[in-house]
Amino acid sequence: MQIGSKAFLFWQKYEHHLGVGALLLGFVFDLWAADRPDSVFNNILLLSYLFIAGSFIIFLNLRRPSTRLGVNRPNDAEPLLLLLVLQFCFGGLASNLLVLYGHSGTLAGSAVFIAILVLVVFGNEYFRSRYSLLRFNIGVYYFLLLSYALVAVPVYITHSVGIGTMLLSGLISLLFFGIFLTILFFAVFRGTDTNKLKEVSLIIAGIFLAFNVLYFLNVIPPVPLAMRDLGVYHSVLKHADSTYLALYEPAPWYQFWRDTSGTYILNSSRSAFCFSSVFAPADLQAPIYHKWQYKNTVSKEWETRSRVSFPISGGREEGYRGFSVKTALAAGEWRCDVETAGGALIGRIGFTAVESQAIPVLSQKTL
Repeated sequence: MQIGSKAFLFWQKYEHHLGVGALLLGFVFDLWAADRPDSVFNNILLLSYLFIAGSFIIFLNLRRPSTRLGVNRPNDAEPLLLLLVLQFCFGGLASNLLVLYGHSGTLAGSAVFIAILVLVVFGNEYFRSRYSLLRFNIGVYYFLLLSYALVAVPVYITHSVGIGTMLLSGLISLLFFGIFLTILFFAVFRGTDTNKLKEVSLIIAGIFLAFNVLYFLNVIPPVPLAMRDLGVYHSVLKHADSTYLALYEPAPWYQFWRDTSGTYILNSSRSAFCFSSVFAPADLQAPIYHKWQYKNTVSKEWETRSRVSFPISGGREEGYRGFSVKTALAAGEWRCDVETAGGALIGRIGFTAVESQAIPVLSQKTL
């Protein structure tokens, strides 16, 4: 039996496993390779993934169905290498963007990419016809392209975050995808099948509108801002060398995800300090806010007690540091949100203030 025939039989038998394996390989690789959003290497890597994925979507659909080895299936003529590389690029894009969005500190933003990753993993198994698979791949491709534009535009063009940057990112993504669809229309649809082009365009429009709705609902994190450190302290003192000396109640061992305790013992000053360190790429400047909220014991609603703003200047690897103080602290549940001017959540830390006769045992560290 020829080598090509053996390879085809192997692909036919393990098609799903190989596709998922390539996707996961790309996903794991970029979990390691993902870097800060203004990294030249990381942006070249993401752009390479986008270029290769777009090219391979076109190449795959230029192939014509044929009968091989006595089996007639729509995907028989699709070369193994192109499919595996496409899956690898999708996995790499998804994991790299997941890292960048996940650093913004909101679970909702990460959940969007986890959901799309699941679709990518299982999509090829359910979309068996050539055109259904094409529409699926185009939808995933545009989702990843728009997600990257939201990272790249504030880093390299606007040097800010907000509605204007979001709208410009969307327009740039539509411009580039319009070029892609034009090539696809003439190369794959032969410049005649306008109905398929309209269907694909509607998919892109739906993704674009959904992304905008999620953004204005503050579900999507405000990339490229990223939370580096966040904690609640009993005191924070800034030194002349721009370091901060902080006193805090250390978290118990089982709260391994945080440094400061989730319980805050009230002392005579009845004040709490929220310290945050937010990373922003070089040249990016934007105001951020500390929003102090108290949970009303009757209505069970969070009530905003104060909102303090201060500007950040990008470029520092450890993030731009700042703190706010909440005085006249009452016993109960509190939280400090770190957010943009538009209310997009960068990070959040909660704690319970308790009345106690005991003197809190405090630790000291330099921030």
